[in-house]
Amino acid sequence: MLLLPAGGLFHLALLACAAALLGGLASIERKGAFQLMLSRPLVLAPLFGLLLGDLAGGLFIGVPLELLFLGGVNLGGSVPENETLLCAALASAAIPAGLAAGTGVDESLAALGLVLLAPLALLGRWLDRQGEFHAVSLSARARVAVAMGEADPARVQLRGLLWPFLTTAAICAALVLASPLLAALRMHVHGRLEIDLGGSWHAAQALSIAAAIRAIRARRAIPLAGAAALAVFAAALIMRLHG
Repeated sequence: MLLLPAGGLFHLALLACAAALLGGLASIERKGAFQLMLSRPLVLAPLFGLLLGDLAGGLFIGVPLELLFLGGVNLGGSVPENETLLCAALASAAIPAGLAAGTGVDESLAALGLVLLAPLALLGRWLDRQGEFHAVSLSARARVAVAMGEADPARVQLRGLLWPFLTTAAICAALVLASPLLAALRMHVHGRLEIDLGGSWHAAQALSIAAAIRAIRARRAIPLAGAAALAVFAAALIMRLHG
């Protein structure tokens, strides 16, 4: 028997449509339009959480992914891993799965999702390259059309946005619909395996912090980050003692 979120299959289908729309728009915003950094995991994962019904789960996913991909920059021929696709995919799978399993997005579920879906960051890089080739082809066709007075070049160029939208939307929708399988996996995780998966998620968080520190170039950034971390730790300790 499949584990489904409250509302059953119909609600799951609605979540799939919502995730497809948000993921598709984020993929366009990442490179094709606006570029307001809304497609970054730190913003995108909480948006998925808000839309799918678990804001805390979105934050739980988004923070380490943001740190992990902080140094990725798309310059010239350098195409980094697609952090937007991985974030959207992981949120699309893990958030409904956590709701269905009743665990929320905990360490074990997040680790399972990340292990299964991490290759999508590389697939996203390949999709980016294919999208760029498609955009160059459309640009050439638009120039020819303008020279012959046959078409509106803006309309031709806008067709280039369909590639990232449709590919990301399809992946997000498919993963929401497959989330009951991830929920079932999570429900079978017990004992030592649960401890190991939780530890692997904490290891991934540590790796993301190390990657973020490595990406920082300003000399004062690391001391300021250390001071901020100590301040947060002290504030948490004070709240715990007086809570």
